[in-house]
Formats: sequence, structure tokens, C-alpha cells
Amino acid sequence: MKFIPYVCCGDPNLDFTYKVVKTLAPYSHIIELGIPFSDPIADGKTIQAAANRALTAGQKNAVNIRHDSHDDALKNGVNTEQIFEMVKKLRSEKIAVPFVFMTYYNIIYSYDSEKFLRAMNEANVQGLIIPDLPFGEDKEFEKLAEEYEISIINLIAPNTKEERAKEILNNEKKFTYLVSVAGTTGARGEVSEQSLEFVKKIRPLAPNGQLFVGFGISNAEQAKKFVQAGADGVIVGSEIINIYSKYIVNGKIDENKVLEEIEKFAEVIQSA
Repeated sequence: MKFIPYVCCGDPNLDFTYKVVKTLAPYSHIIELGIPFSDPIADGKTIQAAANRALTAGQKNAVNIRHDSHDDALKNGVNTEQIFEMVKKLRSEKIAVPFVFMTYYNIIYSYDSEKFLRAMNEANVQGLIIPDLPFGEDKEFEKLAEEYEISIINLIAPNTKEERAKEILNNEKKFTYLVSVAGTTGARGEVSEQSLEFVKKIRPLAPNGQLFVGFGISNAEQAKKFVQAGADGVIVGSEIINIYSKYIVNGKIDENKVLEEIEKFAEVIQSA
């Protein structure tokens, strides 16, 4: 099974994110790196909590990722520049799995859209998911992304009209993100028949496309159901955060134990 894990960068620090990515890489088709934002409208309470920890915690360990000589504690949480530096370090250590960023348009706009895309290209990040920028909303940005060889990953939800879905699928770059439920992200106990029917409905519209289902998947059995319905793979984020967040105490984490647990989870999902 093709598996895309979501990792919230900087939760609880960038050193840990770096180790999680290295742990997940052998089992991943692509890794989705979340750049935290203070108002994540598509995310449920689990990812919201992770983003909040990343944005507000002191990032003393982040200096181990940086290429410069600064050794002062970073007081205001993780920022975009540090995340780019982390990605460059991973690439320098031959981590070759494709990366896509998931973030909100305000982050990109504040950084400067073209500068952001250029930095992605230089850091060897292949794609970009922006939940609050619908397909076709900013054609100039889409054109810029194409110039910098960045694939914008578009989302299709259960309430997306068929004609609109076809338009999105016809413009697929790397894969299309199927939002399995109407709502926000978050691990769920069961897969609804409606979610499976949604995937079955979209599959014939993209016979050669790559369809990945996200929002709510928490175990291998759920993942299998979506693949049997026609998906090429699954995206899992909240459950990974649930695995490690229980080990966070006062901003610190028992890394060895939790990385082993994350690896076992990834292996089970990928081999389902």
C-alpha cells in the first residue's frame, strides 16, 4: 500500500521532527510536512494542538538542525526558515523520499510567494497542499509553481460537484487528495459507507490518476477498505501525532520509545 504520513514540523521540536521523518522514510511513498499555522481551518483538535505546541514552545534543539553557528535558544517556536533548513539537512543525508508541504496561504504570502516556491525548489520539496487556496483561485501562483517545478496538490471533498472534480483531476500533478469526510482532520474509529462510496465515485473519473485518501484514517484495516474502494493509498496524520504526543511531558519527549512505536505503525500501514 502507498502510504503518506503527515508530520507537524516542530512538534515538540525540530530535532524530533527530523528523527520522525528519517524513521518514516523507508515506509513512505511521500511525506507530507506540515508548516504550522495559528488558524488551521482544515485541521481538527489533534493537529491544532500539535501546531500550537510547535509555534509556542522554545526550540532549543532546533539549533542542531541549522547550518549556521547561532547557538541561542529560539524563543518563539518553529518558523518556515528553520523548516527549510531541516529539509536541506535531510536531503544532504540522502533521504530521497518525495516531500510535500502542507500549509495555509497566509504563510506563503507572508514569506513572499515566489521566494517560497524558489526555496522549495532549492530544498528539493516536490509538492504543496494549501487547503484554503482552491484550485483556479490564484492562476498566477499556479503558473509560478509550475515554473519552479512544484506540484500543487488539490483536494476533492464529498460535496465537490462532479464537473468540478473532473476539472481538478484533469489538472493533477502528483496526486489528488480525497477528503474522506465533511469536516476536519482527526483519527476516527470507523470508516463510513458514505466515505467508501465517495472514493468509488471518484475512481472512474481518474482511471490513471493517483488518488490518496485522508482525514480520519487511524489503522491498517481502515486503510485497506479505502484501497479496496479504489484509492491508491492513504494519508495519515492525527494518529501519528496521537502516538507520540502521549510521551510529551513539559515539552520533552522519550524519543527512543516513541520512534520505535511510530516505525511499527508505519510498517503495519505500508504492508496492509
